Amino acid sequence: MTRKILIVASGTGGHVIPALNIAEKFIASNYKIIWIGTKRGIENKLITNKAINLKYINSTGIRGKSFIGKIIGLLNFIRAFFQCYIIIKKEKPIFIFGFGGYISTSASLASFLCGVPVYLHESNSVPGTANKINHIVSKKTFETFPNTFSKNNKTVLSGNPLKSVFRDIELPKYKYSNKTSISNILIFGGSQGAMYFNENIPICLSQLSVKLKVKHICGLNNKLLLEKSYKHLNIDYQVIEFSFEMNKLYDWADLVISRSGSMTLSEISASGRASILIPYQYATDNHQFINAKYLENYNASIVIEENEKFNDKLSTTLSDLVCNVPEVQSMAINAKSLFPEDSSDIILDNISELHEKYDNSTS
Repeated sequence: MTRKILIVASGTGGHVIPALNIAEKFIASNYKIIWIGTKRGIENKLITNKAINLKYINSTGIRGKSFIGKIIGLLNFIRAFFQCYIIIKKEKPIFIFGFGGYISTSASLASFLCGVPVYLHESNSVPGTANKINHIVSKKTFETFPNTFSKNNKTVLSGNPLKSVFRDIELPKYKYSNKTSISNILIFGGSQGAMYFNENIPICLSQLSVKLKVKHICGLNNKLLLEKSYKHLNIDYQVIEFSFEMNKLYDWADLVISRSGSMTLSEISASGRASILIPYQYATDNHQFINAKYLENYNASIVIEENEKFNDKLSTTLSDLVCNVPEVQSMAINAKSLFPEDSSDIILDNISELHEKYDNSTS
């Protein structure tokens, strides 16, 4: 009988992409994947593998909502708990693997009640409320950044699981070796793009004297407007709405300007690229700023915050970096060393159920 694994991930790419990457590993080892998500999450766009059985629950957030919103969220949490309980009893997974977000807590608690082992992954440097709760009932907790959780025997520093194609990207020691200036700049604001980037960054680029080549991921429905901005500037540009081949863009880039979500930083690190990070200032618990400072503290990136001095600071920083190849190369080499390169293997090695020969499914 094919053994089943239950994955819980929904919402943004930061939750769904690492879950999807590790799911592909499970599928390659002949496990059947049951995926709990929501009808409005990005998982509906990203999951294309027919081997993944996607099931929906009614789950909404509670934190940051109005009083009425909190009541609705609590009622949906109770409803989602029973939906997860029914799925678990029917599918009998050997374990569940949650990737944070409000959807994961109902599944973790239902699994714990059913006696099914709970594993969780935290992408960010600051754990969300859901994973703080999930951590209590987890068998193993995988963290991307060191010291996200207190050190104990169930916390494992794993980094983010990435696709193997990131291993094929040109190493920084070769990438910058024959360059006299930095020319290829990749700009993006995460899986959904960033309007702030679209409105401000082209202006900053226009002030540079060096000839640039720019690839700018703008988000859906923003392409025509952004192209108009670049058309009036002396820049070799390409505007892209969304890309499923980020590895190729990192390979092309000399310098990355981006938000500082966990998956973005893991990909930048795996690619060995220097970066300018602009944290999303409304991120929960200011986690994007804390994520970004981890790289900056190791001289792998420069952090610029959104404020009235943003354009001046970004223009000055770019002017300094595009003519200083040794500094950019040093940042790139430092970035390459910050996260484990074998994240998926670390996770697989620490899930004991994957190495058991008998069927320990729930009855």
